[in-house]
Amino acid sequence: MEKVKIGVIGLGHNGMAFCERYAKNPRCELTAVCDTDAERLDTAVRAYGAKGYADYGILNDKSIQAISIHTPDHLHREAFVMAMEAGFHVFVEKPMADTEKDVQAMVETYRKHTDKTALVGHILRYDAYFALIKKWIGLGLLGEIFYLEADYIHDLRYQYHMEPWKVETEIPMVGGGCHPLDILRWYTGDAVKVSAMQNHISYREMKADTAQTAIFTFASGAVGKVTSLYGSVGPRPDNFNLSVYGTKGTVVRNKVSFDGMHSWMDIPEAFDPSHDYMPEIDHFSDCITGRAKPLITPADAANTVIAALCAVKSAASGQMLDIPKY
Repeated sequence: MEKVKIGVIGLGHNGMAFCERYAKNPRCELTAVCDTDAERLDTAVRAYGAKGYADYGILNDKSIQAISIHTPDHLHREAFVMAMEAGFHVFVEKPMADTEKDVQAMVETYRKHTDKTALVGHILRYDAYFALIKKWIGLGLLGEIFYLEADYIHDLRYQYHMEPWKVETEIPMVGGGCHPLDILRWYTGDAVKVSAMQNHISYREMKADTAQTAIFTFASGAVGKVTSLYGSVGPRPDNFNLSVYGTKGTVVRNKVSFDGMHSWMDIPEAFDPSHDYMPEIDHFSDCITGRAKPLITPADAANTVIAALCAVKSAASGQMLDIPKY
């Protein structure tokens, strides 16, 4: 099998994790790495024997077939647009952007280059637990879904000492809340309205409010809730606190009850909190080589980001807002 030659842009925590897995994946060859931080770049070059670039000169390297973007959220747009315009297949980490203007530019660029693979890294779609519930919904085992909820509750205070952008520019409902929100969209379709609220009592070092919760109405008629908390004390709740209520069955974290059971049954698949990126990388490779279609394109992922951004606007304004569709 011919290996897909990969260039990684952004060598922070997430970028280095992907470098490690690209290097180990038999379908890929980690060919080049890019970061403006000289120490990070040198570490990656030494560790993986890849060519090193301190700027977007990496996009002139014709030995590369695909670019994997792991820069800070607010820098995704520039790398994505340039990589697609240069003719590369592109993977971009979630959230695909953190402003509506950037989302719009990225979707427009993607739609001009649909001959290339463009995949957004919503990792939970590859997890066996969430995929199993998606399958149950598709088979109609839960019936018509009328209420869902999931949360991103995580003590991220340690990030204050890691990457400054996470404190200065990250928005919890966008950067973290996009995980559970995307799963709810995957299960029941796009969100059309949102009402939200927020406060800044915990983790005050962050610039954005760190307790954000939103109620969404979905096009299907279902109602859903997403909460994103940064700086919470204690471990993360199991399975993102996922609950799915349907007319034939209910899922609550690691339990399921089907109509007529009157009891709970353990769900056979367990959520993997370590986020093994290998299934995501395998899928990216399969899309590039024509063996699969992207599980989540920029046009799809845009609707997760826009819904999250509308939730933040709703919390700031105190108004229920309509959510535009991309």
